[in-house]
Amino acid sequence: MLNKAHISKIKPMSDEWMLARRGKLTSSENHFLVSDKFMTTGCRSYLFRKVGEMLTNVTASSGDLNIEATIHGLMYEAEAVQKFAQVYGFKYIICQQLIAIPGTKYGSTPDGIIVMNESLDEQMYNVRTVEVKCPMTYANFIILTTCKTPQDLKAENREYYWQVLDQMDNCDSMHGYFIAYHPDFKAGNFHVIEFRKMQPEGVEQGKPVKFPISKDLAFLKGRKKMASDKMDEVYLDLCSRQAV
Repeated sequence: MLNKAHISKIKPMSDEWMLARRGKLTSSENHFLVSDKFMTTGCRSYLFRKVGEMLTNVTASSGDLNIEATIHGLMYEAEAVQKFAQVYGFKYIICQQLIAIPGTKYGSTPDGIIVMNESLDEQMYNVRTVEVKCPMTYANFIILTTCKTPQDLKAENREYYWQVLDQMDNCDSMHGYFIAYHPDFKAGNFHVIEFRKMQPEGVEQGKPVKFPISKDLAFLKGRKKMASDKMDEVYLDLCSRQAV
């Protein structure tokens, strides 16, 4: 369950939001952590960039930000979440709020957090996460609609798959949703893939076998711990050196 205190009230994309994410391992980029080898070139660059943010208190760009695509996504993501809530009957969704776990280097901003219920002490929410992608091109949108399962999405776009899993991890959620949306399509403009932590890969002799999402979540947790430890190592090494 998600601790209510971990849900910020910071406006997304604001200066305060950028500041709160500095030095944090975030869901949109944690795909760098989960290659077969740990310290790949991409992973090393990612971790060192985050260490640099810790030492300078200045947000560093990843260098691959597509401004036009980002603006397009921000325009339509909220619309997609509203449609999703209507279709599925969800009444209470927290939209685009940063989840930052105190004392860790982990952070996440799901497009939606569905509140199912709260704990008896009213300190925790039982939640489901929502991630929306609004591709600008017709081909990129249709490609996502061909994915019917989380495993299909992993094969087609591993970055999106690991982003959903990391959001589920940060929110301690058993369920997550991936939505592809294109506002211009007159039919088939809305596609949903449900992630369930204990979602089986198949059935054998009438019994579900394998739980790849659960295994991948455990793998991701381990890699995030390794990444956090590596960042501490590099940070402490640099702090031990005198500035000139």
